[in-house]
Amino acid sequence: MTAKWLTSEQAIVKANLTVTSETLKSYIWEQQGKTTAEEQFQALGLLFDRERLRAGKPNFLQLLEPVSDENSYGKDEIDSHQLDDNDIETSATNRVNQLEPFIFDQCKVQIVITLLPTEQTGDRPVMIAASSHGNFPVVTMLNQEELGDLPPAIVQLLDELKADFPNRQIRRNIAQTKAVKTNKLSTIQTPVRTETASSDTTKPASNTTQISLF
Repeated sequence: MTAKWLTSEQAIVKANLTVTSETLKSYIWEQQGKTTAEEQFQALGLLFDRERLRAGKPNFLQLLEPVSDENSYGKDEIDSHQLDDNDIETSATNRVNQLEPFIFDQCKVQIVITLLPTEQTGDRPVMIAASSHGNFPVVTMLNQEELGDLPPAIVQLLDELKADFPNRQIRRNIAQTKAVKTNKLSTIQTPVRTETASSDTTKPASNTTQISLF
């Protein structure tokens, strides 16, 4: 059976953990010395998928070891938690990864370089993660100076990204404006309905026959 992605609350129950969901979330945002979030989750028997978290998915954890029968999902429960398109794609990728040998030249290796915002000191932290076979990555942190010059192909890609920043800013502004207008409309319409209802109740009774609409 394909391993299911879990929220922090579900992971606590499935792995029989004594920590709270707030503690698990602190692993992500508060680095403990040189220990990465991935390593902290691994120590609890959990796989942490940073990419799913960045994509806004609430279920970004997986059990590293197969669960016992008493903790496994029944058929009805599986039916009520149907996999979305990304889950199906991830499952297919995991099956391919499991077929690849653990030989460096014969397997797919993923390297992710993340440039973090420049700090007040002027240094720009860089996070580098390497992974294979769909497993948890090894991660290191360094400054951009230590990283040195990037290959021309990557520099060109970053230049294309920076050139598209104005367009991306406009798209975000449009989306935010639409969201604000939607919120304002819902806020305005709510008291109008209430006022109409209250005005109906204050009308004096008449001798004519009325049909109640409520």
